[in-house]
Amino acid sequence: MLALLQSGEIASYTTVFKSWNYTVNFDVAMSNDDSKEISKLVSKALRINGINGISEKLTRLSKSSTQVIEFIHKHRIDTIYAGSQAEGTETKESDFDQMTVVHDITVCMSKEKAALVHGHVFELNANVSQPGYCRLQVYHLGDEECVFLQACQGSIKNLLEEQNDGIFLSSDKFVNFFVNLPKRLGFCVPPQERHGPCAMSEINSSLGRHIGKVKGEKDHAYGLECDEWPYEANEWFRRKRLHDWPKTEIIDTIKKQSCHAVPVGDRISSNFSREWRISFLLQERELVWNFNDTQLHCYVLMKKLLKKYVEPTISDELSSYHLKTNMFWLSEERGISMWKQENLLPCMINCFERLLVCIENEALEHYFHRSRNLFANKLKNEKYKIFALTKIGEIMNNLETSVLECLNDIKELADIWETSEKNTTVFLQRCKLLPHLNELYSATEETYRDIHSHVFEFKICLSSFKYDEKEIAGLIVKDFFTLDEKLSFQGITSEEKMFIPAWYFYSIRVGMLYYRYVKSPINYDRYRKRIDESFFTVEAAIHSIGRGCPIDHMSGMLYIASVHLNEGQVAIANKMVLEILKVDNVLVYAGRCSEKRYKADNRRNSGTTTKYQKQGKRDASCF
Repeated sequence: MLALLQSGEIASYTTVFKSWNYTVNFDVAMSNDDSKEISKLVSKALRINGINGISEKLTRLSKSSTQVIEFIHKHRIDTIYAGSQAEGTETKESDFDQMTVVHDITVCMSKEKAALVHGHVFELNANVSQPGYCRLQVYHLGDEECVFLQACQGSIKNLLEEQNDGIFLSSDKFVNFFVNLPKRLGFCVPPQERHGPCAMSEINSSLGRHIGKVKGEKDHAYGLECDEWPYEANEWFRRKRLHDWPKTEIIDTIKKQSCHAVPVGDRISSNFSREWRISFLLQERELVWNFNDTQLHCYVLMKKLLKKYVEPTISDELSSYHLKTNMFWLSEERGISMWKQENLLPCMINCFERLLVCIENEALEHYFHRSRNLFANKLKNEKYKIFALTKIGEIMNNLETSVLECLNDIKELADIWETSEKNTTVFLQRCKLLPHLNELYSATEETYRDIHSHVFEFKICLSSFKYDEKEIAGLIVKDFFTLDEKLSFQGITSEEKMFIPAWYFYSIRVGMLYYRYVKSPINYDRYRKRIDESFFTVEAAIHSIGRGCPIDHMSGMLYIASVHLNEGQVAIANKMVLEILKVDNVLVYAGRCSEKRYKADNRRNSGTTTKYQKQGKRDASCF
């Protein structure tokens, strides 16, 4: 392997790759001072790029909001959010990824473990599969159908396939069952098509408007939980790490996380329709959540460069998942000391250099299951391989220019870059003449962090409305009190405070559901065992709403007043309303949404729409 650059600083070097009889030369010459200055500028700009800034602080907020939403909804359906939105690396190009874990179907690593599990149980069988893939052989089927399949009007027996050596769960039938689910049940949702292990559809993003993104693609995978890690992947725990990355506490967190089987097989396997792939989605997400600013910026910029310069020609050969895996390895091999703000561009050179070696050798080890080669079925076309080597070499040769040209969504830098006629020397000179640019960065970073925090809080509250209004309060109560216990309001970090707005909001939500149940009980027998009738009283409803009032005092008190009014307690209701409307209460809304309403109206009247992409451009190997 090529010697990695020392201390992240680049003066000049030449690398030669030979792909068959083709030679590619990379000669990179970059001023250390210019590289550092541009690295600092780009890093600062990425941190405060609107409320879609990319930073370690915002990534922790993204982690907290993702975990809160997953935690709150876990009793209904176990959904894991993935990809850029969950990681905190979202850009205009990002799409939406999530995985639903189908419970009561368990994958076990051995017959001994399988004998201890109830429900539908499958044993992992990797006898005839390439590393990272397996077949799921029936060990035991439960007496009752699992709740999720039953709700989807399906049966596990219809998803099985018999072979000479046993009965197996068909990955092909499994994923197609969910791809066709909306149409079969008559749901009014965008059409879905298969994309690897996922059902892919186009979605509208109301929250995405703040980054200029109204529509995108959503990959929804359905996976099965494994009772433990595959034996081959346990090497990750024992691996010798010379540079303390990831840190011990992160390793300990990852050890507790489950891996999953997702329904997609090895492309060249004769068992493709029956094979499943082992996914380390939770573990990979945890690592990205613990990237520092420079690691995050390097990852985001490399994704942008790949999207701009490589994907249009070879869309299915290289993916952001390859970039992420390559960064995991480089972080482990080099440690965290090189990832500094002034070294952003040199770090990108390091990443690209390592990636080129992997492309040349057609070998990129999976970070957790290293016997699996992520390039095993990639870049087999000689022209594609040469194109990838050449194009990445061109990016490295002109890294400053390439990076600045892909940051056109950051107005401050884009304007200066254009007026500098794309000359890096002139660009740096003009940036130095604008001291307010640096002042802008330092003055607004915390402001954007606060705005971002409110966006996540809004997303948490908005997620509550995914509940069917007919769903009884007992279904929320189960996790509501667990959430209550999680919050002590003392000794919690700023990221953990993300639970507080959720707790307030759900207090009001649960209180209203209590009261609805008091006035119109819903006697669903299958929920009866989960309901404590003592919760459903007018007093309990008022108490619960009152606990949530701090999120919005006026709305909370009006909810309580409406309950009193509905109970015929007019005097109490009037007194509460008059108290709210006292002269010394500030009721003026200070937001500025309405000032730019005309723009939204113009967009609605323009009739422009985003064309739905019939073919997924991303590799769904993250699942």
